[in-house]
Amino acid sequence: EEAGSWVVPSTIFTYGILMNCCCRTRRPELGLAFFGRVLRMGLRTNVVVATTVLQCLCGAKRTDEAVDILLHRMSELGCVPDDFSYNIVLKSLCDDSRSQRALDLLRMWENERGVCSPNVYTYNTVIHGFFKEGEVSKACNLFHEMAQKGVPPNVVTYSLTIDALCKARAMDKAQLFLRQMIHKGVRPNNVTYNVMIHGYCTLGQWKEAGKMFREMTRQGLIPDIVTWTSFMASLCKHGRTKEAAEFFDSMTAKGHKPDLVMYHVLLHGYATEGCFADMINLFNSMATKGTRSVSRCMDLFNSNICTLQNG
Repeated sequence: EEAGSWVVPSTIFTYGILMNCCCRTRRPELGLAFFGRVLRMGLRTNVVVATTVLQCLCGAKRTDEAVDILLHRMSELGCVPDDFSYNIVLKSLCDDSRSQRALDLLRMWENERGVCSPNVYTYNTVIHGFFKEGEVSKACNLFHEMAQKGVPPNVVTYSLTIDALCKARAMDKAQLFLRQMIHKGVRPNNVTYNVMIHGYCTLGQWKEAGKMFREMTRQGLIPDIVTWTSFMASLCKHGRTKEAAEFFDSMTAKGHKPDLVMYHVLLHGYATEGCFADMINLFNSMATKGTRSVSRCMDLFNSNICTLQNG
């Protein structure tokens, strides 16, 4: 303003960029202040800027205001909400543990039959919200409903459902969903198998965990270190430390660096089974492989020696 005619006037695109930057830097209130300036200047708003306003409101924990703008004010601003607009608000409601409110909004969106319709991301968001709130039946109902409405579940949808069922210790149902997704042509990923393996290990069903482990590796997928550790701990707990050591060796052979927790699992397994020589060999390998914190390694070894002596 001070430069007067020497400066090119700001456009709606300029303010859209500024508001988006505010959202990305977690300064939503500043983004809303820029939008206030847009209104005062009388600039014509487009759907991109209006959606950015929704992002700012949700980021500022003002989700109810975002819902009001989505449903009533966007038309006044001369633009029509798209799927991105709806998904932003739905996610914010689910993040606020208001998944039922999100479902109500989803129903309103479906009934409008406008230029856009709910997509797989939409359903995944609400399904995940219900699972987080412990509403397993509502989440599963929505899972089946989305397929009936022509929105096929993807690997994320299946993985969310399988994870929730594993946490609920419903491994039979989780297994059914896994087989269903494969039958439908949806390829399980690392997350899918990891949650299945961890679910079986939590229940001490190491044989089933081993089957999942082998199926996963046949698909060319590599379990993460948490899954490796969980599986090894389950084997050791059931007196199969030698088998756990084989998995440990296969992991290191593929270039994965074990952490101290994994070493502790094996050391404790050997100690419980009275395998002193194996403990010594494993401890020596910790030093040759450059495991960090020698003092911590010694502590682990000594604590498991005590276990061996007490046994």
